[in-house]
Amino acid sequence: MDAKFPIYRAAFSGLLALLVGIGVARFGYAPLVPELVIAHWFSASAAFWLGTINLAGYFIGAAVMRMWRRPLDARRAVIGLMGLTAVAMLASAYNFGLLWFGMWRLLTGISGGVLMVLMAAAVVGRAPAAQRGRVSGITFAGMGTGITLSALLIPYLIRGGIAFTWTSLGVICVAATLIVAVIMPAATIIPAPKTATRGRISTPVQLLIIAYAGTAVGFMPHALFWASFVAIGLHRGVAAGAEVSAILGLAAAIGPPILGRVADRFGFLPTLAWGYVVMAAAVGLPLWLHATPALALSAAGVGAVALGSVMLAAGAIATLVPAERLAADWGLATMIYAVAQAAIGAGFSALFHVTGSFDLLFGIGAIALLACALLVFAVARLASS
Repeated sequence: MDAKFPIYRAAFSGLLALLVGIGVARFGYAPLVPELVIAHWFSASAAFWLGTINLAGYFIGAAVMRMWRRPLDARRAVIGLMGLTAVAMLASAYNFGLLWFGMWRLLTGISGGVLMVLMAAAVVGRAPAAQRGRVSGITFAGMGTGITLSALLIPYLIRGGIAFTWTSLGVICVAATLIVAVIMPAATIIPAPKTATRGRISTPVQLLIIAYAGTAVGFMPHALFWASFVAIGLHRGVAAGAEVSAILGLAAAIGPPILGRVADRFGFLPTLAWGYVVMAAAVGLPLWLHATPALALSAAGVGAVALGSVMLAAGAIATLVPAERLAADWGLATMIYAVAQAAIGAGFSALFHVTGSFDLLFGIGAIALLACALLVFAVARLASS
């Protein structure tokens, strides 16, 4: 670690990169789906396919970073990927058919996957150990900030039409890219040689990756069904569902910086483990309490920890492996989480179709998170010994 490396400039660059690559380009698509269907741009099934192909691109991007073996100019790569994402958002304003749109959704997925892994290596991996949590929190807050920004802006932008909305989101991406081009310091990522990553992954890292992937079970009930649970399951209407979803997004923006400060004081692994315990309680809370403050607390707990755990898991792996191996092992964790998220999302959708029970989903999610917390506690004990 170069003591003169401007780590906070890099961290803010990472925030903007993940805001664009994940928060806006990936999660900003979901609020637009109903409008795409209503305006007859695509059928409901085609809109779902476009979301799936974006997730497939995310997996490809993470896989590319795991296999990358050449020195990489992180600054040029980040600017190039953000620029590609901006172009994709602007191109999406033109409805030239499903293949055209699918190509851009795939490319934004790939760029998002690469940026997720690259920013861990370029920022988290270069941060001093004593500041790693704070720096990681700033970087990964970009995802929640982008989600919140999209959720707040899109209802107003859509009044100007779908093309205007995509163009506006594209302009935001262009502006963020230009800022990063000015402020991001030069950094070269030297991946571990092929022989170093070919060997067996250590048991603590294996368990940590399993726990990280398993938390998708706990996140899916809120990620997919939360607004519907409040609006339909509790008969409180669409507006109430949107309000609790906004709380989840806001918590996702502020959760990583807070958890990062906690991790600097208590360590990444203990913070991650107790974070999963808190998230389990938040997921399980609607099983007993349906009052508005309880629903808000549930949304806040899940949003803060779910997005914060991405930062905590990356930081935990950084404490367990050499810096040159971080991109490969974090890339593997990102790939496995992407597959788990897609499979669990499909499984939960099928389960809800059969049972119609929101409570069953929340119960499964809470139990899974407690199991993941126990795994991380085991990792912490193995690491300390």
